[in-house]
Amino acid sequence: MKLPALLAAAVLLAGCATQIRPTVSDNPPPTRALNTFEAFELRPVAIAAGVAEPEAVAKIQQHIDAKVKPLLAQWSRGAGATLVLEPTIRELKFVSGGNRVWAGAMAGSSAVRLTVRLTDKASGAVVAEPEFYQRAAAMGGAYSFGGSDNAMLERIASVLVEYLQRNHARAVGGPTGLEAAQPQ
Repeated sequence: MKLPALLAAAVLLAGCATQIRPTVSDNPPPTRALNTFEAFELRPVAIAAGVAEPEAVAKIQQHIDAKVKPLLAQWSRGAGATLVLEPTIRELKFVSGGNRVWAGAMAGSSAVRLTVRLTDKASGAVVAEPEFYQRAAAMGGAYSFGGSDNAMLERIASVLVEYLQRNHARAVGGPTGLEAAQPQ
């Protein structure tokens, strides 16, 4: 009797596992430092096919706007070479607070994988296409009633800002996730 119950529990837990993972561990440096651009253009967040979490996407857009736009405005020196930033959510699993209340850790982890294409507007040359990854553990989400899931949506914007800052003065690349970041 115990064995079938354990097997059923294992199958249920395996079904809750989030399969989203980063495809790289470190982002290579851009082809040139970002301070070689005088102007910056941030495009709205795009979503890849299969991403179906409109509320979470809207929150990510809000966090990117709140964190990235002021940074780019600070760096902008008027007309001249323009860097276009095009963020795209490649994969997203978001467990809402309501689902956390009802299912707890059984709802699984939340995770997001975001890429940002940095393009020289004049030439169309891709300067970099870094990838960023964040997750919220199932148990952390359960204990925080979804707080860690919502914090993940903010952290993905923070990782992007850190990459931009690291590569402003010189092209050095950077990690895919904030927890691995070390000051340069």
